[in-house]
Amino acid sequence: MYIDALALTHFRNFEQAKLAPGRQVNLFIGENGSGKTSLLESIYCLGSGRSFRPGNYKQLVQHGNQSFTVFAKIDNGSGRLHTLGFQRDISGEVKLRIDGETSRKFAPMAKLVPAQLMTPETVELVLGGPKVRRQFIDWGVFHVEHSFIEDWTRFSHILKQRNSLLKRKRLSDENVYWDEKFASYGQRVAEQRAAYLTSFEPVLVERLKHFLPQYTFKFQLKWGWDSALSLTEALKQHAEADLRYGHSTVGPHKAELRILANGEDVKNVLSRGQLKLLVAALKVVQGEYLTSKTGVQCIYLVDDITAELDTSSQHKFCEALLATNAQLFVSAINKGELPDIIKRADTKMFHVEHGTVKEL
Repeated sequence: MYIDALALTHFRNFEQAKLAPGRQVNLFIGENGSGKTSLLESIYCLGSGRSFRPGNYKQLVQHGNQSFTVFAKIDNGSGRLHTLGFQRDISGEVKLRIDGETSRKFAPMAKLVPAQLMTPETVELVLGGPKVRRQFIDWGVFHVEHSFIEDWTRFSHILKQRNSLLKRKRLSDENVYWDEKFASYGQRVAEQRAAYLTSFEPVLVERLKHFLPQYTFKFQLKWGWDSALSLTEALKQHAEADLRYGHSTVGPHKAELRILANGEDVKNVLSRGQLKLLVAALKVVQGEYLTSKTGVQCIYLVDDITAELDTSSQHKFCEALLATNAQLFVSAINKGELPDIIKRADTKMFHVEHGTVKEL
């Protein structure tokens, strides 16, 4: 996928902004607070429906206005063009348009903008809680398996219903119904995750030899219950605990992805810089894997490319990014701080200042 045009209205500090990105490297240059990260954020919103920064959606709306709009023209890589429009107002109402038609679901738009984000904070993929690693796996499954989003959406709804019943601290026929649904959709979600990782892990391990050759990596997916049991069996085993605590103590919402280096948790082995390089590699390779499985080209968003990476790691990272032949959006305070390999690429440069964007 390639973004050929991007337009913002009342988004963050942008009153209006329009740009025509290039197909390879797009550099956003400007001082801190100028709006560089907001441009990356607007693209991320098209692919996820939310921001990657702290705060709620109201902060995305420019002060004094009622809503923001992000518009894009997308080439799917084979010459087919799509137009996307995403609007959200301060009351939370969302309007989506794809190719001129109103969409009630966000998934079709997300499919058209498979964006991988890399910022100094994405090291939380390995340092943070299990949720961020579940999201990493789910991003990959969503873009590879067409049925996953429906299964996951239904499971999420069922989980809320089941937890609501458990909070009553008493059993009824309703519990039996929701337990059956919970087990059915939860099992499918977990199996799709496991199948994805089984296929993805060998590719990932092999590619990591280039980034961190001194380590042997292994990825272990914990399903959220004893995978030797069916989810139906696990629910029966934990029925008393679920009722006592008032929520579902087992299921795919409790899944965890463990990442090991030389047999130990990466948090205990790798330095901060190595952890960041690992996360960067995970993102790049996941995008490559998507392309190999579906032919869909990922879009990479990179904020502060040099943070906590030594010169050698910067070169490996940038070399891998460029080798994907994907569209890159990279932010920096000035061009001079960027690795030479990025500056030598086919680039478009945009100067960002006080909520304005100008191509240089």
